[in-house]
Amino acid sequence: MKKILFIVTKSENGGAQKWIKEQMEILRDQYELFLVSDEEGWLVKNTQSDDVLISQDIYKRFSLSFFLKFLEFVKLNEVDLIIASSANAGIYARLIKFFYNCKVVYVSHGWSSIYNGGKLTKVYTFIEKQLSKLTDSILCISVSDYQRAKSFIKINENKLKLLPNKIFPMQSKSKRNSGNLKLLTVSRLRYPKRVDLLIESLIDLNIDLYIVGNGPLMKEMNKYKAKNNIYFLGEIDGFSDFKDYDIFALISESEGLPLSAIEAMSAGLPLILSDVGGCSELINGNGTLVNNEKDSIIRGVSDCIENYDVYSQKSIELFNQKYNLVNYKHIYFRYYKEVMN
Repeated sequence: MKKILFIVTKSENGGAQKWIKEQMEILRDQYELFLVSDEEGWLVKNTQSDDVLISQDIYKRFSLSFFLKFLEFVKLNEVDLIIASSANAGIYARLIKFFYNCKVVYVSHGWSSIYNGGKLTKVYTFIEKQLSKLTDSILCISVSDYQRAKSFIKINENKLKLLPNKIFPMQSKSKRNSGNLKLLTVSRLRYPKRVDLLIESLIDLNIDLYIVGNGPLMKEMNKYKAKNNIYFLGEIDGFSDFKDYDIFALISESEGLPLSAIEAMSAGLPLILSDVGGCSELINGNGTLVNNEKDSIIRGVSDCIENYDVYSQKSIELFNQKYNLVNYKHIYFRYYKEVMN
């Protein structure tokens, strides 16, 4: 039986981690699976693997001690394919190829070298281009990431594979809730997420905002806790109760193809998304794209309210057409097999 290892810097509850969890679920019966991350967090606790390597040193830009542990772990388990899903993980995974003969896939959940590079964007993209030469395949989870890989980073097109995110469906809602409209966001409370802007946009409206997530910006959010229409639910492992809400919003400065928005879509919620990254790929008669400005967000809410039934039904239709993992498991089986062969 072939052996596949997934590596990601953080074991927290996030989009890349949810993607790994569901990939491991569909691959479980056909491969031996291994996991490498920083701690016994959400991902490690919620996945079944044949062996796990945990080390805080994976956070460092480059840790020789972690790399040697990682290399030993890969050799010991005779890994055939490494799938890396974060920037640091991608560096360690690709350097392995100098010392061990295996295949490596790097998954771009949004190009951090572009979105978060700042003044060093050109340096980081140069490094990313060089690392791509060590990579057997680069999996892009959105059309926008695929296009940026080609046009901005200048990665060889033969290295790129486009497979937009796909997930298992959530339970769908039957009708809009009575009383105040319940708007949901599921987001880590840290940059580049703009939960603060979403709150400021809705705080004076007759709408209840429910926030699932936690993070370093939580202290700054304390000033909103006295408001009677803002509800902080904290981090909820494996959150799946999208059906209990009416509209989903994700306001952010950068995104790949956000899994939380796809989950909300599968439950039949209209979407309000920032017009960044791959978010535009998730809107087609099922919601609205907004600029990161209060007036634009307010107009987006009004639009979803006015077209609620149409947008809700279209969300479910669009999800089943393009993003339902139940319908598309075979494309991942074929892709991994092609890379390993």
